[in-house]
Amino acid sequence: MLLARSPAAKVAVWGLAYKENTHSTKNSPALAVLAQLPNTCFMLHDPVVPASALTDAHAVSAGDPVAMLAGADALMILTAWPQYRAIAPENTARAIRGRIVLDPYRILDPTRAIEAGLDYCTLGAPAHPLGERQ
Repeated sequence: MLLARSPAAKVAVWGLAYKENTHSTKNSPALAVLAQLPNTCFMLHDPVVPASALTDAHAVSAGDPVAMLAGADALMILTAWPQYRAIAPENTARAIRGRIVLDPYRILDPTRAIEAGLDYCTLGAPAHPLGERQ
């Protein structure tokens, strides 16, 4: 992944918990993914898990999931919290500096995300390469 090679990369992350409606991070897919990106600056949001769950000096917590997108090169939605479903893809596209959204749980509406200009990737659907729109 290109972002992992750039120490200046800033990635917004929505969700650290193992799953929605829990504060547990035991076996959290989010923490496992973030551990694979050691040279990345993370901006983290989770409704109940503090950013200190990620023991990385390059991680900061944010109180608002949309405001934290300013300056982010990409967004990874790693816990399927209901609060994230309420965020319109258009608001995400306006707030984020980059275009890449990795959303394995299909939190955002895929059609609206692509129409908003996001390079949207989810499980079970073909990727939309950078710059390619439907």
